[in-house]
Amino acid sequence: MKRRAGIFTFLLLGLISLHAQLYYFDIGKKKDAFTVNFLSLMNDAPNKFVHYKGKMSSLWDTIHLGSHINQLKITLPGSIVARYVQDSTFYCEFLMGYYETLEEATAGMNEWTDKISKTLSRRVVVNKHDYGPDGSFLKENKICAAQHSGFFHPNISVQITRVLTNNMYRLAIQLYSGKPYYYYWIAKNEPIGGFNFVNYVKNTFLAYNIKSKGCPVEIPAYTCKGREVLNDSEFINYGKVGFEGFMDARAQYDVTFGNLRASLGSEYVYFMVPYKRPFLKRIAFVRFDDIDLGRRKTLIHSIMEKDKPVITNSYNRKDYEIWLSFVY
Repeated sequence: MKRRAGIFTFLLLGLISLHAQLYYFDIGKKKDAFTVNFLSLMNDAPNKFVHYKGKMSSLWDTIHLGSHINQLKITLPGSIVARYVQDSTFYCEFLMGYYETLEEATAGMNEWTDKISKTLSRRVVVNKHDYGPDGSFLKENKICAAQHSGFFHPNISVQITRVLTNNMYRLAIQLYSGKPYYYYWIAKNEPIGGFNFVNYVKNTFLAYNIKSKGCPVEIPAYTCKGREVLNDSEFINYGKVGFEGFMDARAQYDVTFGNLRASLGSEYVYFMVPYKRPFLKRIAFVRFDDIDLGRRKTLIHSIMEKDKPVITNSYNRKDYEIWLSFVY
C-alpha cells in the first residue's frame, strides 16, 4: 500500500509540474483590434500559428532571402506588412515602419514595446539589447509574458535593423512559435540550510576548466559520475545514493532544492526540464541575465528511479539517486 501511495504521489507531482503554468492569454470581452489579434497569435504560438497561416507570399525583400514566406490571415493595426516566416524556426513578423534616423526608430521601438506591455496587462519582463552601431542588427527589446511567480521565456521581439541598400532603419515585431519554458523567480533572502553545501556548489561553477578531467570540486555525500558531452554542451555529473525508499529520497531531494534556491539567490531563476525515465523530476537553474543565450551555465537537479540489481524485499524493488549536473 505504501509503495502504491508513493508512486501515485510522484505521478501527481509530475502532472502538477508539467501543467502548473498554463500558457494561455484570456481575450474575454476585449474589443481593441490590436489586443485581440496579438493575444490570438500568442495563444496559437504552441501550434506554430497554423490557424493563421495564409497563402504563400510573392513579396520579396533583402531580409528573408533564405526563408519561406506566407501571408497571415490577421494583422496588427499599425503594421505595414504581416508575414509568416519559416526558416530555422516559425514566427510571425510585422513590419512597423522605416525611419531615417536611429533615434526615431528607437522611439518607435519603445512605443510599440509599451503597447505590447499594455496588451499583456503590464505583466511583462523586458530585456533591452543594444548590439552597437556595426552590422545590420542594431537594437532589440525581448519581451516575456509574466505572472506572479515568474515569467515565460521571451517569445516576442521588437527590433531595429539597418537596411543596407538605402541606409534606412527598419522596425519590426516578431512573435516566435512554440510553448516557452516558464521560469520561476527566487525570492531574496531565502533561509540557507547548508552553508558548506552552498559553497561547494558555487565553487563547482567557478572551478570549471574545459581541459581538466573528472569533476573540478568534491561535493560531500556526492560521488563524481564524470563528464559527458551531449550535442554542444558538456555535463559534469554528481550522484548521491543510499536512500531508504521513495519517501526518503523525495524528502532529501526537496531539502537540496531549497538549499539550491537559497544559495544561488535572486540573480538565478529555475524551470522544469522535460524528462524521460529513469528520471522522475528535473529542475534547472540559470542566471536571469543568461536566459536568452544559446549556451549558458546551467545546474540541473534531478531524481531518478532504478531497478535494484538484487531484490531483498518485495516492497522495495527500486533504488533512487539524486544528481547534480553542471552544464557548460
